[in-house]
Amino acid sequence: MSKSLPPFKYLISFDAAARLGSFSKASEELSLTQSAISQQLLKLEELLGQSLFFRNGKGVTLTAAGELLYETVRETLSRLSTGIGRIEPYKSSDSVLIACPPDFAQGWLMPRLGKLKLIYPAIEVWIMTEKDVREIDRIDVDLVISRRPIHTDDVECMTLLEDASIAICGVQTAQRISRLPYPKLLEKAPILLLESEPTWGGRLSGDELKSLQLTRGATLEDSRILLEAVIHELGIGFVSSALANQAVKDGKVKVLMQIPTKSLPRLWLMRSRLAPRTPVANEVFNWLLNKADRVN
Repeated sequence: MSKSLPPFKYLISFDAAARLGSFSKASEELSLTQSAISQQLLKLEELLGQSLFFRNGKGVTLTAAGELLYETVRETLSRLSTGIGRIEPYKSSDSVLIACPPDFAQGWLMPRLGKLKLIYPAIEVWIMTEKDVREIDRIDVDLVISRRPIHTDDVECMTLLEDASIAICGVQTAQRISRLPYPKLLEKAPILLLESEPTWGGRLSGDELKSLQLTRGATLEDSRILLEAVIHELGIGFVSSALANQAVKDGKVKVLMQIPTKSLPRLWLMRSRLAPRTPVANEVFNWLLNKADRVN
């Protein structure tokens, strides 16, 4: 198959010229002469048997065939870049790849990473918050923290933290309403909602709040932005205690204790039972459990 494919350097030059609309700009980006770029792209067109560019005095534009090839080349280079990125941690024996929810990463994990670095100065932590990990293959991830446990024979799964949604507000708002009883205090500040929880943890649909005059301050897609809205005194939010953890400790927000909490699925810590990709993964596993025990 490789004999039927153009040389990789031709495709790199094609990508640069197509993206920049100029052979000269492509030559600058790739540190080649404009003549070298032109020659490579002429040979590419010869190999493919069709024109890829319309050439004019102001630059180049793609033909229909060029546009189709460009789409394929861009997708291929993007996948190649992603693949190279996946193996990047393997250069360091002190790297550890952790997949976890974004609220846990921001509110609980990030504030504690400095202490981990004091114990293991050379450690390189990779935190992935967008992956929905359902298995551990030791290529994409070393440790998984999730509200959905992986109960398989090859995965060790342990409780890390109990979690719950809690009502929080800014410091100034707390000075005005923190001594008021529930649910009347909800009339004294706007309610901040998550798009995924339009009933504010189910409470806005209950009979106890129907008689109240509530103000909806904002509806937000991301709980981390909702936390920022609370910090900036925009109203009362209902977020996971894992997310609010550090903001509460730092005195940026106050917990409204009179508002009932809502239990959330616990956070689980998981690792493969097979030999770890790097020894530091097991060290971080134990460190996370130790930190969680101290919090609890």
